Amino acid sequence: MTLTKSGKLPVHAVAFYLASLRYLFRRSEANLPIAAEVARQRGDRELAAYFVAKAQEEQGHDAWASRDLARLPPRAADGAQPARAARALVELQGQLIARHPLCFAAYVLWSEYFTVLLGDEWLDALSASGYARTQVTAIAWHVDADRSHAAHGFSELERLWQGDPPLDTILAGVERAGRIFAAFCDEVFGEAQAVA
Repeated sequence: MTLTKSGKLPVHAVAFYLASLRYLFRRSEANLPIAAEVARQRGDRELAAYFVAKAQEEQGHDAWASRDLARLPPRAADGAQPARAARALVELQGQLIARHPLCFAAYVLWSEYFTVLLGDEWLDALSASGYARTQVTAIAWHVDADRSHAAHGFSELERLWQGDPPLDTILAGVERAGRIFAAFCDEVFGEAQAVA
């Protein structure tokens, strides 16, 4: 954040970030119907319906990142691959679904809340580095979309939770997601330093 606010986030790092978002959005969207099916198999129709609705909300968000990448200079965006941490977040999603779909629902709420909590500050920092909201729509539009999701998410999760799995199991998944996201930030910073 400090590097970006100082106007020094290079275009290669932005491409790396956007490629990671594209991968994460695409794979997260694919995991939502899987979570719905696992919830159905467990006999939890309400939780299954939650994931079906989320799948509709998240449809096509990876295309936002693809369009943003296409607007970057080709030398920066060509061949941009997702971060290891983005892949780790997707792996975590699968583990959470297998553990209990509600753990994945808590992860979804965490990601939406976190997006809203830091989104505007991150967009302002990107602007200081020369990337207007119109150039990073995958971020800007996600922040806007997640405002209403996050506002209702806690009460929705509370309604869906019937005491299983235990709260410490749910929180452990969220805590793991936070550590992986911190590793993702380190990777973006490393990319920025490598091309600076």
